[in-house]
Amino acid sequence: MPFNLDKFVASPSVEELDSLKKSEIVKVAKHYGIEFQPLMRKDEIKRYVLEYLVDESILPSTVLETAITVPTDNTFELKRLEMEMNKEIRLKEMEREREREERQREEREREREERERERKEREMQMQKEKEEREMQMQREEKAREHEFRARKICPQISGG
Repeated sequence: MPFNLDKFVASPSVEELDSLKKSEIVKVAKHYGIEFQPLMRKDEIKRYVLEYLVDESILPSTVLETAITVPTDNTFELKRLEMEMNKEIRLKEMEREREREERQREEREREREERERERKEREMQMQKEKEEREMQMQREEKAREHEFRARKICPQISGG
């Protein structure tokens, strides 16, 4: 059933006020000339309307005692939001720190692998050079043996 402002004004009640949406409570507040901030929460505007209706003796003062009390300042809510925001900030900082440490660990691992690869390449190069020297020495040794045998067989070839 759509909200009817005239019907509410003719017979206001806490129960009906509780069932209204924020936009409808705003209409009631404007009808009575109640000043409020547009960014206020529904419960805060509703509290202003109830206080006005009691002050004008439209509703009995007992409605304020039974109505849910809403703090008029947002200190608690602001503090809660601030704590949530600080928690999120700390979590993000922790996540960034964890990611930074992970990147550093990966970089150290890459550097270690690169050093290991370079070490193996040097060892392989040294082994190759050693084998080449040994082969050269064997060739020279065979050449000397060949020359020695040739001198034994044909002393006149050796020039002497």
